[in-house]
Amino acid sequence: MPVMSSAQSNQQKPILVFLGKDAACDIVSKLNEDGYAAAAVSSVPELFDALRSDRYFLAVTMRSDIDMVRNIKPIPVINLEVFFHTAQSTAKSIHSSKEFDSDAFLRRVAALTTPRTGRIDAVQKASAPIAGAVKASRWRAATSLLLSRRSTSSAERAE
Repeated sequence: MPVMSSAQSNQQKPILVFLGKDAACDIVSKLNEDGYAAAAVSSVPELFDALRSDRYFLAVTMRSDIDMVRNIKPIPVINLEVFFHTAQSTAKSIHSSKEFDSDAFLRRVAALTTPRTGRIDAVQKASAPIAGAVKASRWRAATSLLLSRRSTSSAERAE
């Protein structure tokens, strides 16, 4: 049984996969292996019923079907096509094959399943040292400006 991350264990709704039957089963299996709940539909009526049920928070489909999914329900959609890349063959053949980048796909799923507050907190923690340095730099600049004005006005009074 796979170890589930906090993002996956916090996930309450399954992922909807809208593809042809064989491809949908492959993607659902990959998601299940990684600890995600997922279900597949292969026809438009099944898609409509699934999205209208409000059970799903994320969909996976091909580019040509993204608009249809979003017209039924405005949820995040992953375009599966972007995770297929041309494979370089060692043989000099005319036919090129495509390989599925499952690691990149699962990273994208993880990014979309992480609660927003978790993503915001992570960004804020990462940028905190930078923000602190910027604030310190501004403070130093303001202090320097203030001191230079005081020393200039003191010099003018001494004359």
